[in-house]
Amino acid sequence: LKIMAASLGMAGLTACRWAEEQILPFASRPQGRVPGVPQQFATAFELGGAAVGLLVTSVDGRPVKVEGNPLHPGSLGAVHAWAQASVLELYDPDRSQHPVRRDAAQETVATWEDFLSFSAPRFVALRGTKGRGLAILSEASSSPSLARLRQRLAEAFPESTWTDWEPLSREAEREGTRLAFGSPLRPVVDFSKADVIVSIGDDFLFFHPNAIRQARDFASGRRAVDGKMNRLYVAESGLSLTGAAADHRVALPPRDVPRLVAQLMAALAAHGVAALDGVAAAGGLAKGVAAFVSPAAKDLAGARGRSIVVAGPSQPPGVHAAVHALNIALGNAGSVVRYVEAEARGASPSRGQGAALQDLVAALHEGSVDTLVILGGNPVYDAPVDLDFGRALAKAGTSVHLSTYENETSRTSRWHVPRAHPLESWGDVRGWDGTVSVQQPLIEALYGGKTPVEILSVALGEPNATAYDVVRATVAGLTKAADKEVAWKRTLHDGVLVGGAFTPVSAPKVDDAAVSKELAALLASPPATGLELLFSADSSVWDGRFSNSAWLQELPDPLTRITWDNAACFAPADADAAGVKHGDVVRLTAGGRNLEVAAYLLPGVAPGTVVLPFGYGRTAAGKVGNGAGFNSYLLRSSRALWAASGLEVSRTGRSHPLACTQDHHAIDKIGFEERGRRVGQLVREGTLPVYRAEPDFARKMGEEPASLALFTELTYKGDHQWGMAIDLSACIGCNACSIACQAENNIPVVGKDQVARGREMHWIRVDRYFSGEPEHPETVFQPVTCQHCENAPCESVCPVAATSHNDEGINQMVYNRCVGTRYCSNNCPYKVRRFNFYENFPDVPQIQKMVYNPEVTIRSRGVMEKCTFCVQRIEAVKIAAKNERRPLLDGEIVPACAQTCPTQAIVFGDLKDPSSRVAKLHKDERSYAMLGELNVKPRNRYLARLKNPAGVAKESV
Repeated sequence: LKIMAASLGMAGLTACRWAEEQILPFASRPQGRVPGVPQQFATAFELGGAAVGLLVTSVDGRPVKVEGNPLHPGSLGAVHAWAQASVLELYDPDRSQHPVRRDAAQETVATWEDFLSFSAPRFVALRGTKGRGLAILSEASSSPSLARLRQRLAEAFPESTWTDWEPLSREAEREGTRLAFGSPLRPVVDFSKADVIVSIGDDFLFFHPNAIRQARDFASGRRAVDGKMNRLYVAESGLSLTGAAADHRVALPPRDVPRLVAQLMAALAAHGVAALDGVAAAGGLAKGVAAFVSPAAKDLAGARGRSIVVAGPSQPPGVHAAVHALNIALGNAGSVVRYVEAEARGASPSRGQGAALQDLVAALHEGSVDTLVILGGNPVYDAPVDLDFGRALAKAGTSVHLSTYENETSRTSRWHVPRAHPLESWGDVRGWDGTVSVQQPLIEALYGGKTPVEILSVALGEPNATAYDVVRATVAGLTKAADKEVAWKRTLHDGVLVGGAFTPVSAPKVDDAAVSKELAALLASPPATGLELLFSADSSVWDGRFSNSAWLQELPDPLTRITWDNAACFAPADADAAGVKHGDVVRLTAGGRNLEVAAYLLPGVAPGTVVLPFGYGRTAAGKVGNGAGFNSYLLRSSRALWAASGLEVSRTGRSHPLACTQDHHAIDKIGFEERGRRVGQLVREGTLPVYRAEPDFARKMGEEPASLALFTELTYKGDHQWGMAIDLSACIGCNACSIACQAENNIPVVGKDQVARGREMHWIRVDRYFSGEPEHPETVFQPVTCQHCENAPCESVCPVAATSHNDEGINQMVYNRCVGTRYCSNNCPYKVRRFNFYENFPDVPQIQKMVYNPEVTIRSRGVMEKCTFCVQRIEAVKIAAKNERRPLLDGEIVPACAQTCPTQAIVFGDLKDPSSRVAKLHKDERSYAMLGELNVKPRNRYLARLKNPAGVAKESV
């Protein structure tokens, strides 16, 4: 009730979406709807076969802002950057707007009726041959409706084939559970119950399908409540956000990971935890690995039933199986991790999706595929390069591609059908734990797009079936409620179906012999030589599907801080040995294939490893994404889906400019000595033992002067005094706050050239700092917004009083008063003010104008802009409380950055209320003011970052 009151009550969720599939003009608006008053509707966003729940704000029938659904176990009110940016994709003018038919060299704009006239007789004929010659290729989907129609299709077309292809799948994890338990299961981990966490190449805080929930659970154990913290060990080849948060981290090449797992098993056996028989410790690892394995094994053994070991998608099935065996031996199953029977989403257990895709390509070359239907995805771009899927696709009798964009695969297919966007269509999806959510449209399909279930309905001879009909029938079959109508409305309102999650498997047993054999085979494999190439998802465009999103393209990578590009990340020592410098264009050769790509020197990358993100080098993404970055798929083969050995690197003599934001307005995070005291210290860090001994160590690390102002200080007399607290121990650097702020406040995109000039416009940035040795860096993130200083240095230099304070302590910007002197920016020690050098909203297409938040003005050229604490949200809640004649509640006003933060690192509230959460955090012993020695009195305070390494004495800060 408390969650619903705080998160849903003010959103006006008093009515569900009406059943009729029509958009009513406001000349005849539905009863109870007030023009201009925002409403929120529950829906869901699926990525890679798993969904998170959303609450989408709609203004007059126009969705403008995406938030997380607090009732969904996978989102808990937060949401990642990809879902935040989905509203921009909805209004993308480059989206496909009509079906296209291609015959030989001729391209014809068609209609949905044209497609039905062509396809319906074809499917009738295929039914007569029991589906011989029919092949379906689908991206990963958790939709229960799609699964139900897939079963019906198999019955109607028994000789047809169905293949799943997801370029960033967790197929190895699925195969690992089949190897360990005899059937494919899905591990659902509750990190809030884990005192000790060991990650084997798993970026569970960011790139996992359940990352939002996992980040929230992990952060709950990082705040040193009662002097206790969890401890995180990470072994990985590249540097990830999970690795950046680790208390102990070791970087090793992909080839050494199985041997590290074997050593961990041997070390645990010495502590009385025997996971597998016959697995001996493997030698030949670097010295740092032993220093990692020994304390990890000791901590795991001492936290039986309260620990967890996880492995990432790039690890082979044998490593995953060994990890499951470890968790069973440690007694973690049923407490920290539960295994559920997820519905089958692809190939049979004995063959992964890569092998199934090879079978489909072989069938295409043989000419045995009469009709190929591709439901989403872009296999011509992202399928393994050795399969040459584009050439195989051309050999199909006919091919149909359903896609949001007319992409590389669409242009090779005979038929392209526009796909409806998730925000404009009916659908159903499952979360990682199986929770069912209904996707409901917030706007009529802008271009008449169709969904996968509607395409399958055509194949089943039901061309008039709508997605609404199919989804409603599915939900009726899934619910256990007696009244189906009430259950349907409740599901729409809450965003989750009661009782729809997967059922946990009780006491799964490990096949020790099978796991031991598989791990032994990995250990016996001849060691790889030379450099290894490790592929990874991209933090902005994922696998390339978000390439045409300008918000995501301009979002800096959390670690490299690169925008509008990808780059091959080298360990500094390897780069020096190869004579490669930052920004050099190098030629990578793997498996006889070449790719020229820019180089980036990234601390923390394992020696002998080059990390290469996917998702760039597109040729049919749209105006935004075409030509950005380098196509990493050109080096990915079906035998090396995640890592390729024998990599050769050569210099080309050219360079490529990389637009990185990290060095803009750079200040040393540790500050400097002045007159015997430390000043300018931006980030303050310590260990748990230090915090236990000196809880106020952070304040002692930087002297804050007595109040001595050059000018008469203002007195703020408002009923409320707004402020913010940011916990650096909880922040994982995921950038969700930056995109949320951009969507909420109509922040423009300026492009790569302007970013390279230091002119990015984000109102909140997440600074990343490295310290220590390049091979073993310490990494910390610090979100920085306008600090709303009480003695604001920007105000004293503005000649026209465009920047000023209100009575509630908010530093305001009066845009139509600003004349663009930029004195305020020069005088801001935090460098958080942004200037419009150019008109950033020129000739915006009408459809794209719909994305803008009507509560926030569009700034014209030549004005300064910055964080406002989302003043529009503050005023909206104040007005509502005044109308209801009640006081404001703590936590009722939540800025966009705080609302979307997965770890709740950002807290906003009224400092005048001593019982408010933000007031208590400001008084916390870990809190400090960044650059407090300047006496600008910022309204934002930071909580010092804590780490919990094993065996660390008090002196190490």
